[in-house]
Amino acid sequence: MDYEFTRGGGRLVLGQAAILPSGEPHSYLGRQDECEVFVIDLDAADPCLASLERSCALDLRESLFAEPRSLSLPPTLLPMVEFATTQVKAASDDAQIRLVNHQLAMLFVSQFSQLVGDVDLKGMQRQRLSAEALNRFIDQRLASPPDNAELADAMHLGQSQFHLLCQRQFGMSPQQYVMNRRIYWAQHWLRHTPRPIGAIAMDLGFADVSSFSRAFRRRVGHAPSKERGCPVNQR
Repeated sequence: MDYEFTRGGGRLVLGQAAILPSGEPHSYLGRQDECEVFVIDLDAADPCLASLERSCALDLRESLFAEPRSLSLPPTLLPMVEFATTQVKAASDDAQIRLVNHQLAMLFVSQFSQLVGDVDLKGMQRQRLSAEALNRFIDQRLASPPDNAELADAMHLGQSQFHLLCQRQFGMSPQQYVMNRRIYWAQHWLRHTPRPIGAIAMDLGFADVSSFSRAFRRRVGHAPSKERGCPVNQR
């Protein structure tokens, strides 16, 4: 089967899979009339997905579904695909179909997350992110914080690879890193300048003072007003 994503395309054959983020434009064409494709649709609001993310310390939007990609499946996963196909075809009513789809979705997400992680880690064993370059890019965008795609492009990496490197090197997701950098500058300005809290919140890209205060309190443990006059270490 031939397929196209926004950033390219290719051909799916037995032993390969394609992963598409939500809303990703794509098209495909079977090469023969009997061509079959096994498709699993995931509900982003599924509470079991959220539970899987919490228990396995995953962020699927920043790892597995960060960007469209194709995967070569190891031989050990091929029987699982055949089993899943059989289960779907054997489902006889809507309730059973929903149950089977739900179970298979969790199974494939967990397997593919591990597979994607293993593939990306092998490709970046000697790679490291430059904290200086990352900080410099974020600092240029404080009023309009960059998303994961912009961060990855700035570091010349794919989104999933950038996410894994960030987790591996800094122990946090890219957006957590961005937020920490914003709060660092909030502390610096609060301690060393007389700028109003509202102006600092706006310059750091927060919608209002209350959202800034909530983010600040979560990370620092107290309100922004208590930072006035305290020393800060340069980073």
